[in-house]
Amino acid sequence: MSPDRPAPLQLAAPPAPARDSTVIDAWPPHSHVNEASLGWLEVALPLWHRRWRLLASMLLCGALALGLALTRPLRYTGQASFVAQTVLRPSQSAVSGALPALAGLIGGGGSSQADLHVAILRSQAVADRIIDRFDLQRVWDLKLRSEVSARLNRRVSFGVGRREGVVQVSVDDDHPARAAAMANEYIEELRLKLRSFALEEARQRRQFYDAQLAQARSTLDQAQKKLQASGFDKAALRSEPRAAAEAYGRLQAEVTAAELRLSAARRVRAEASAEVQQALAEVAALKGQLARLELPKDDGPGAFVSRVREFRYAETLAESIARQAEAARVDEAADPVPLQVLDRATAPEFPSGPRLMLWLQAGLLAGLLGQGAWVLLRHRQALARQDPAYQRRLAQVQAVLAKRAK
Repeated sequence: MSPDRPAPLQLAAPPAPARDSTVIDAWPPHSHVNEASLGWLEVALPLWHRRWRLLASMLLCGALALGLALTRPLRYTGQASFVAQTVLRPSQSAVSGALPALAGLIGGGGSSQADLHVAILRSQAVADRIIDRFDLQRVWDLKLRSEVSARLNRRVSFGVGRREGVVQVSVDDDHPARAAAMANEYIEELRLKLRSFALEEARQRRQFYDAQLAQARSTLDQAQKKLQASGFDKAALRSEPRAAAEAYGRLQAEVTAAELRLSAARRVRAEASAEVQQALAEVAALKGQLARLELPKDDGPGAFVSRVREFRYAETLAESIARQAEAARVDEAADPVPLQVLDRATAPEFPSGPRLMLWLQAGLLAGLLGQGAWVLLRHRQALARQDPAYQRRLAQVQAVLAKRAK
């Protein structure tokens, strides 16, 4: 170097920060994260290398699962089915027969009826009746009634056919006869519930119409008294009111016509003439008949007509309510059968559980997955032990743990 040229400036590097020996680098410990991967071979080769161990583990777990299944008690399934259909009451049947277009508007469809029936079958009220009917708390040797209800809910299932409206009841039990009896009892309890609902509805309708009928008859009596006060006697009231009203109106029209003839005769004839005397006699006779039908005159214009209309309205209303009340009485006295049993449950000849093949398949799968996970875990650990970075970090962890233990 020339003595005239100054020496280059040397910049000192900043000192490296002190490293705490207790600080451990973050995971992963491998320094070869960018190394090429073998893909699925990294999983397949270790498993193939330990294939006999995997097979032995599968056979062992399958045998254990099969043995456990054989130790479980046999289960039998009782199955019954019924058709969820809308059954019309006697009064509704008459309406739908008279008006077929309204038949589809009475009640719901098959699907909604099936959902309603299943909801009733799942209710706690039906479950309590089944528990009491078969004394399940003693049979299953359970102390709490809630435990009995929970086990019963696990053992019963309901299937619904959306299109055909068929509901299937399936009950599992240790005894075939009891399983079939419980399935049939569910349908019977549903029948009793629906019958109770129908009778209660009919009873409430009958009570309502009876009260309305009493009020309508009271209104009819008052209208009859008012009409009778307007001039109709008892004999006329016992006849058809419309005919009596027409006779009264016709007689009034004849009196008016006779008076017009009398006025016309008096204009052209003397008072003592035969034509005038004959007209006077005719008017007197007609007025006598009218007086017998109408003792007092109407108290106002149109009073008679309004009273006849009021009487006819009260009479028609009373007749209509009487028909409704009679229909409600018929519905209450009827014995509706709101469902039709399609298949009654019979005692099954063969057990439905435990399903040995399912237990065997579950055991084989558990053995394969468990042993496969163990093989892959051991293989991963073996690869990690060959990594120098992993060894350094493992030594650091051990040193930290030993230091803290002191």
